[in-house]
Amino acid sequence: MKLKLMLSAVLLSSFQLFFAQNTTNDTINSVQVNAASDTINKLTPIVVNTVANKEALKEEAKQLKTKMREEKKALKEAKKLEQEKKDFEKKQKAFAKQQDKILSGEKSVNKLKTKISNEEKSLANRKEKLEKKTSKEKLSDTEIEKENIKISKQQIKINKLNDDLTKAEEKLSKLR
Repeated sequence: MKLKLMLSAVLLSSFQLFFAQNTTNDTINSVQVNAASDTINKLTPIVVNTVANKEALKEEAKQLKTKMREEKKALKEAKKLEQEKKDFEKKQKAFAKQQDKILSGEKSVNKLKTKISNEEKSLANRKEKLEKKTSKEKLSDTEIEKENIKISKQQIKINKLNDDLTKAEEKLSKLR
């Protein structure tokens, strides 16, 4: 808008100078010509500067747009990297939990195995004591029956522990 205004002012003053009537007084004419040429000289660099400024502004706008595009791309990349980092951390936590479950499963299997072995030793000791006492004939029939009941209960307990052991081993194999 300013550019149009300036150009029209320059053109108007140049038309006035061109179509102006000649006066007899040369000093008035020369003063007017000098004044007009001064205004033209003053306005010409301004017009040139505004055109150059427009081009510079356009160029700067292009640079800003490209800079904004690059920043958006960088932001997307940063978000993508952050998401990948979160996913990686989730996977690590899940893996650690899985390892903990496997370790606890192995511990429970080992505990069950030791319990079974202890119970079997205890059962063997009971049977030996029963055999020794029966061979010496120190026990009555009711005491022998009571010992047999204890032995059968212990065997049932061992069988339950063996069932628990197989279940724990299956669970552990699934975890692996």
